[in-house]
Amino acid sequence: MIELQNITKKIDDKYLYHDLSLMVPAGGRLLIKGESGSGKTTLLRMLLGFDFPDEGKVMIDGKKLGLENVWLLRRQMAYVSQEMQIGRGKAESFIREVLAFKNNRYLSYDRSKVLTLMDDFHLAKSTLDKRLEDLSGGELQRLAIIVTLLLERKIYLLDEITSALDQHLKELIVHYFCSLDDKTLVISSHDAIWHDQNFPTLNLGKNGSSS
Repeated sequence: MIELQNITKKIDDKYLYHDLSLMVPAGGRLLIKGESGSGKTTLLRMLLGFDFPDEGKVMIDGKKLGLENVWLLRRQMAYVSQEMQIGRGKAESFIREVLAFKNNRYLSYDRSKVLTLMDDFHLAKSTLDKRLEDLSGGELQRLAIIVTLLLERKIYLLDEITSALDQHLKELIVHYFCSLDDKTLVISSHDAIWHDQNFPTLNLGKNGSSS
């Protein structure tokens, strides 16, 4: 469960949020809407503990997110962004490297599972042997999503992950994530296809207003 309790965040003289409270239950969905600069990405960064509110609390599964437990709570979450930088080298080596990170060492590399996900997201198996710098933007985006799914987290924070894809791939990705009934989704997107899902919605406006 995710809960924001009376969150206030101010940058210079502008309120991104003022006394904002909301709750997303385990397995729930939340769509965040708002103009550029309204604080959508900052809110996702707060959930990950990369940023903190000026006032109020960020609660993950009943625990207040803070410097003392940020690494532990972050292990429950996975973040995917349109602008993820995933380095260089072969795609399969990149996947193995991510799974070897300290926080991910409880996972093992399962090539058959990787290939199944690649098939689900319409990526050729030969992609594993390609260098990341040779992949298209759409291929990189889907690879990033696959790596995130391999982490088997409880909460997925999705930041404009479909904006650079064609309609067919948008539909594929939205359908896949919507089928994950046991996962909590927090989505920031301008894409109409997400808006058509009738998720509970947080509308961020100017000067910290929300509805």
